[in-house]
Amino acid sequence: MRSVPLRPLALLHRRLTVLMALAALLAFGGGAGVEPLSALMALAGLVTALFWQPDPRLSQRLEHVWLPLALLLVGRSLFHMFAVGGDVVVPVVDLLLLLMVAESLRSLDAPNDARIYALSFALLLAATAYRPGLVFALAFVAYVGLATASLFVGTARREAARHGAHDLTLDRRLVWRITAFSATSLVLAVAVFLTFPRVNRAWPGRGSVPAASIVGFADQVSIGEHGARIQPNPQIVLRVEFPDGRPPNVGSLYWRGRSYDRFDGVRWSRSRRLPPSLGRDQWYASWGPGRMRQRIYATPLDARVLFATHPALELTAEGDRIHPVFDNAGDFTYFGSGSLAYEAISVSSRPSAEALRAAVRGWVPARNHYTQLPPLDPRVARLADSLTAGLTSNYDRAVAIERFFHDTFDYTLDLPATAREATLEHFLFQRRAGHCEYFSTAMVVLLRSLGIAAREVNGFLGGQWNEFGGYLAVTQNEAHSWVEVWFPGQGWVPFDPTPAARGSAEARQTWYWPGKFLLDGLQHRWSKWILDYDIESQSALFQRLAGVLQQKGGSVRSEGMDGSGADLRWLWTLLIVSALWTAARWARAGDGGYTEPTRLYLRLVAEARRADLPAAALRAPADLVDTLRAGRHPAARAAERLVDYYQRARFGGVPPTDEELGEMRVAFDLARRALRDERARRRRSAGLRRAPA
Repeated sequence: MRSVPLRPLALLHRRLTVLMALAALLAFGGGAGVEPLSALMALAGLVTALFWQPDPRLSQRLEHVWLPLALLLVGRSLFHMFAVGGDVVVPVVDLLLLLMVAESLRSLDAPNDARIYALSFALLLAATAYRPGLVFALAFVAYVGLATASLFVGTARREAARHGAHDLTLDRRLVWRITAFSATSLVLAVAVFLTFPRVNRAWPGRGSVPAASIVGFADQVSIGEHGARIQPNPQIVLRVEFPDGRPPNVGSLYWRGRSYDRFDGVRWSRSRRLPPSLGRDQWYASWGPGRMRQRIYATPLDARVLFATHPALELTAEGDRIHPVFDNAGDFTYFGSGSLAYEAISVSSRPSAEALRAAVRGWVPARNHYTQLPPLDPRVARLADSLTAGLTSNYDRAVAIERFFHDTFDYTLDLPATAREATLEHFLFQRRAGHCEYFSTAMVVLLRSLGIAAREVNGFLGGQWNEFGGYLAVTQNEAHSWVEVWFPGQGWVPFDPTPAARGSAEARQTWYWPGKFLLDGLQHRWSKWILDYDIESQSALFQRLAGVLQQKGGSVRSEGMDGSGADLRWLWTLLIVSALWTAARWARAGDGGYTEPTRLYLRLVAEARRADLPAAALRAPADLVDTLRAGRHPAARAAERLVDYYQRARFGGVPPTDEELGEMRVAFDLARRALRDERARRRRSAGLRRAPA
C-alpha cells in the first residue's frame, strides 16, 4: 500500500488512455485497413504523447493547427462518400486518428479522457468492419485490460480531486482486483460471442484480398513466356481438412481446378459454346466405392474456381455465402461472395488398368473440342506414332507417352531464353526441359494427334501437412498442370507427364517455414471460429459439446438441439446474467481483503456522502466525527463509537473482540438510520420552504 500524488496519477491516466489508442490503432491495422502514411503519423503522435504533454498555453495554440486539418479531413470523407463512392472507412479513420492525436497531446489539466475513450473505441469498432486477424485479437485483449485500468485510475483521480485530497492511497490487492475484473470482462465477451452468433451478410472485408493470379487460373493459359525464371511463392491458397481422417497419400493428392479444351499453338483457352458435360455420377460410379470428404477453405483467386480432388461428385458450401455450379466442362465454379468455405465429396478409388483397356468404344463428350489441334510441325504426329506403335488401347498409348516424358525429359523452372524458343516444337525436339505446362500441353497434343480425346487441367499437387492446425496447406508453390484423358464409360482419367522433381523443395525448406505454419494454423482457427462464426458454426460447436458431455456423464440430452442452438442459448444467457450480478455485487461491496472494522467504517463514509456531508468531513475519521459533533447531528454519538473502534484496530493494532464487533454493527445501524432520517427531514423542510404560501 502506498500513497500516490495526484499529478503523477494524472500522468499515469493519460498514458493509459494513449496506450488504449495505440491498441485500437494496432487492431485496425490487423484488419489491413490502415494507410501507411497516416498510420505512421498517428503512431508518432501517440508515442510522443506517452512522454510529453504541452502546457495549457501551448495546448491552446495547437488547437489552431488541429482544427483546419480536421475540417480538411471531413471534406475528404464527404468527397469519398458522395463523389467517389469508394471505401469511405479509411478517410473517416484518418479523421479519427487526427482527433485521437489531438486529444492525446492536450495538457494534463484538460478533462478530455472521455473523448479519448470514445475515439479509440470507435477505431476499434471500425476494425470489425473488415476481416481482422490475430493481431486484432491481441490488440483487443490489450484494449480491454488498458480500458479497465484507465477507467479505474480516471475515476480515482476525479474522486480524489472532488474531495480535495492531495494524494491517493493505493493497495496492491487493488491491482489484482483490476486484473480479475479485466479477465472477467473478456470471459463474458467470449460467452456473449458464443451465445449470439453473427448473421453473415457475405461482406468481403478488407482482409479478403484476392491472391495474385497464378499461371493456369484465368480464361487463357500461355506457354509463350520467356526470358525469366518461375520464382517460388509460399502464399497459402488452400487449407484442407479431412473430417474422416487424414488420408495416407495426402502429399500426392491432385487438387483439380480448371480445364481447357482449345489450343492455338501457344495458348490454351476455354470454348464458350462447349456442350454440357453430363452424367458424371454414372461415369465415376465404376471407379469403386471409396469416397473422400474434404473441407476446404480457399483464398479467392481472380478466376472463380473451386478446387477438389478428382473426380468430385458433390460440392456443398457452408452457409449461403457462395453457390457452387457444375459447368459445361465439368469444372466447379461458383457465384456469390464471401469466404470460400465448402465441403467436397470425391471418389478416392481409381479404375484398374484392365477396365481402362476395355474402354474402347462409347460416347465421347464434345469430341470436336477435345481433339482439336492447330497447325503443327509434322514431326509432332510422327513422334506420337513412334511412341505408340504396336499398342492397341488408348490406355497403353497414354501410359507410353507419359513414360516418355518421365524418362527422357527434365523439369526446370527456367523459362526459354527467347520468344522463338518458347514453342511446343522447341520443347519437344531441342530443349527437352520445361515446367509442368509444357509437359501437359505436349502430352495432350500428342494424344489428340492420335485421335484420343484429352484436355489440359490446372490445379495444385500435394501440399504441406500442418500438424498444429490439423490440415493440409497448399501453397502457390504447388501450382501444377496435368492431363485428363477420356475413356468411354469411365470418364476423365488423370495422367501426369511431368517428371517427379517439380522444383518446389527450395521454397519449402526456408528457415521461416515452421514458424509460418504455426502462425497460419492460428490464423486458420481464428478465421474458422471467429470471423466465420455463424448459426451453423454455433450449432456444430454445441452439438460437439453435448456429445462430449454425453460420453462423460451419459445424462446430457441433445435431442432438442436445432439449427439455431436455442436450447443452450438460454443456459448461456442465465450464466451471463448470474456472472454480471455477482460482479456487480462484488464491485458494490468493494471490500476485498478488508477487515470488518474497515468495512463498517467505509460503509459509514458512504452513508455520510449520500447524506450530503461536505467533502472536508470525509478526509479522515476524526474530521467525520468533528463535523457531526459541530452540527449536533443525531448520528454523532454512534459514529464516534464506531470510529473509535476502527482507529484502535486500524492504527493501534488492537483488533476488536466479538462483543466489540457487535457494538460496531449496532453503532453503524444507528448512525446510518440517523443520517438517512436527517437527510429526509432536510429535504422535507426544503420542500416546505419552496412551496407557495
